[in-house]
Amino acid sequence: MDREIIHLTVRSFPVAVERVVHPELRRRPVVVAPRTAARSVVTALSPEAWQAGIRKGMLLSRALRCCRDTVVLPPNEPLCLRASRAICGILAAYSPVLEPSGYGHAYLDVTGTGRLWGPPRDAAWKARREILRRLGLEAALGIASNKMVSRIATEVTRTAGLQDVPHGEESSFLSPLPVRLLPGVGPRTEERFRELNIRIIHEVAAMRLEHLVLAFGRPGFLLRERALGIDRTPVVPARSAPALELERTLGEDSNDDALLAGELADLCDRAGERLRGEGRRAGRVEVRVRYADYGEGAWGVQTAVPLESSAALYAAALPLLGRALDRRTRVRSVHLRLGALLAGPVQMDLFADPGPARRLRLEQALDTLRARYGRPVLRPAAQSTVGR
Repeated sequence: MDREIIHLTVRSFPVAVERVVHPELRRRPVVVAPRTAARSVVTALSPEAWQAGIRKGMLLSRALRCCRDTVVLPPNEPLCLRASRAICGILAAYSPVLEPSGYGHAYLDVTGTGRLWGPPRDAAWKARREILRRLGLEAALGIASNKMVSRIATEVTRTAGLQDVPHGEESSFLSPLPVRLLPGVGPRTEERFRELNIRIIHEVAAMRLEHLVLAFGRPGFLLRERALGIDRTPVVPARSAPALELERTLGEDSNDDALLAGELADLCDRAGERLRGEGRRAGRVEVRVRYADYGEGAWGVQTAVPLESSAALYAAALPLLGRALDRRTRVRSVHLRLGALLAGPVQMDLFADPGPARRLRLEQALDTLRARYGRPVLRPAAQSTVGR
């Protein structure tokens, strides 16, 4: 049976959810960027900010020079997480085969649900209307026989429209589109295609396989398949076991060890604060990185004792980051997942090193100060970099 995959995306998701909470931000140039960093970069922006010349990954100082009226908002991960969960809750009613793909993005496999919801196009429109009515968020949707084509369909459709790619027309749909839309085509690969005078996907599909392999090595096989609209990746539902997950998308793709370790340290700091606030501890730590070419690397470990200290989480997660980074490709996002969550008191070792206990009490004191004055009042010291 041919699959029917829906991909949903809410463009400029962090800005979109802020505008739901703060309607006065509508029709104004808005960017999301951490103001506390010395060289903050724009991580999300509104269409009005784009029209003013601001781009994602641009230094905040430069963005403000482009448009002095720009409203700068700090990242609001709790709000984005709640909104993403609400979207997934609505989509789950249409099929149990649901794969969240970052804030404001999800894949839904509706194969075989026609008797309940009608054709995939009808199900997609119903889901979109319900998300708009209940959450106030406008979504773009793509429908195709695989994940890759459905995702590209959402990128080329209107801001809040629907693009349906019929079965057997995947290659025709992709043919006139720029090669940069193919997974795995980053700035370097696009520049290599430009040197070969190749700018659209049809020209990649028309190349002989041996020529692609000669130009790009083994990835040439995958590039050809993708140019022909072939993607065998299944929709993988999220695990239902209780877990705490945090993700950080970099302002600009990077493979700088110190930068990645710093992002992981901040994720561990936030995760530890969440755990302590909820009275829980984590028995498993997992780190996943997503590369610029949409590939992934991941590593996880069961902890000897359940953890709630941010420092202990970072000490466990840092070696995992080193193992997950098994390629020199630039990284787009870092994902931290804490599983095997436990609640209640933990039995302390009478002869244990008192250092971690003192560190935990310090972090609990910082939690109290942050709850009163906000997170920017105190920040953790710089941590060591990744060793590979």
